[in-house]
Amino acid sequence: MNVWIVAGETVFVLLILFFVCFSFVSLVEKEKKAFVRSTIFWGLLLSLNILFFLFSFPLKTYLFAGMAVFPTVFSLWLIISTTPKKCIEIVGDQNKIDERDVIFARFDLQEGTQVLKEYYDNHPEFGSIDRQIRQLPDLFASSHNKKDPILFSLAASEFEFLEHQLTQVDGETKTEQKTLTEKENVRLIKQVIKYLGSELCGIGTLSQSYVYSHAGRGPDVYGKEIHLDHRFAIVFALEMDLAMVAAAPRAPVIVETGKQYVEAAKISIIVANFIRRMGYSARAHVAGSNYQTMLPPLAWEAGLGELGRLGTLITTKYGPRARLGLVTTSLPLVPDRPKILGIQDFCEKCQKCALNCPAQAIPFGKKEEENGVLKWVLNREECYRYWRKAGTDCAVCMYVCPYSKPANLFHNFVRTITAKSSLAQSISVWGDDFFYGQKPLRKKSPL
Repeated sequence: MNVWIVAGETVFVLLILFFVCFSFVSLVEKEKKAFVRSTIFWGLLLSLNILFFLFSFPLKTYLFAGMAVFPTVFSLWLIISTTPKKCIEIVGDQNKIDERDVIFARFDLQEGTQVLKEYYDNHPEFGSIDRQIRQLPDLFASSHNKKDPILFSLAASEFEFLEHQLTQVDGETKTEQKTLTEKENVRLIKQVIKYLGSELCGIGTLSQSYVYSHAGRGPDVYGKEIHLDHRFAIVFALEMDLAMVAAAPRAPVIVETGKQYVEAAKISIIVANFIRRMGYSARAHVAGSNYQTMLPPLAWEAGLGELGRLGTLITTKYGPRARLGLVTTSLPLVPDRPKILGIQDFCEKCQKCALNCPAQAIPFGKKEEENGVLKWVLNREECYRYWRKAGTDCAVCMYVCPYSKPANLFHNFVRTITAKSSLAQSISVWGDDFFYGQKPLRKKSPL
């Protein structure tokens, strides 16, 4: 048989198999739109393949030759296209953040108290917007619970459980130290954390820039200066169930958030206790009201991912569909390094989170400098305002992000090529919009 026909037919077969695979993956993931459109694609390719065989020579040869040349040209185009190289940029001095200024701490302040009055006397820039938001019901208010009494009760139980763990985050350090090498310590800690339930863990140096200056929440005295002299940060991530996140911004998402925060608390408390028993100081940092540091920048330094347009960490394995856990310690360790994953370049092209944000709190434009870091600055007040309207932590941006797709063979292939080619990123952004929709539909809760 003509060599060009064989080569062209090989390309047809590979493309058809690619879209058949995509159809199957979409069917399994219950992505109706992607399934229909990918099925149409491989159906058209199959029809075109049959049509080519109906033509007579030499036209048949020319058509199959064109089909054979196409992937070669396209592959070369991908190779010579710009390689994504941008990383998170530190462009100035980074000052410690006062936790009292964090939006969650501001809304923990009780109405009518002297502490609240003094805070807004000293920070009038937050006064007007915070007063407006306070008019809205809180996350577990009765008006929200009526929407879904069972799920909101479950979520409230999870967060109440977290508050009961705060006495377990620190403790006595044994005097006798286990003498292992730094690399052995890293291997041991990562094995333990994996055994306890996290597949994604990294080690970072604890930069004091990311330690809060003063306590704003939790069991510590309000306004107390924070001293955390640990050398290392052990950061890990837990996957949020896609089916639960797909119901965003309804009740299932806050149930899933609570569940993963409980798992993160369990792991961090056990690991911190384990390290103290090895003879080194360690502290667990538990969600709710117990963090003494900012987790996303520490997770970035530990190589778990990069900060995306949506204002949260996009992890290497789960995208933004993850919750973080943290243990800080004096245990001798070897820090990992931040990774360049192409996320900064991808987010410049993709504005899906901004387009879908119900609060319009995610910027469409370019990055801005905030506290020495060049990043997309989230409008935190508008984001939290919507949380109070929805009664949940929203997570619409998390669901629609292309990086939130399941970590299967197909999506991992797309992630791999988009990390290496600017052209592949552009095609991926278009493809995600075409197959899944610019505004993907939310799904029914599995609960």
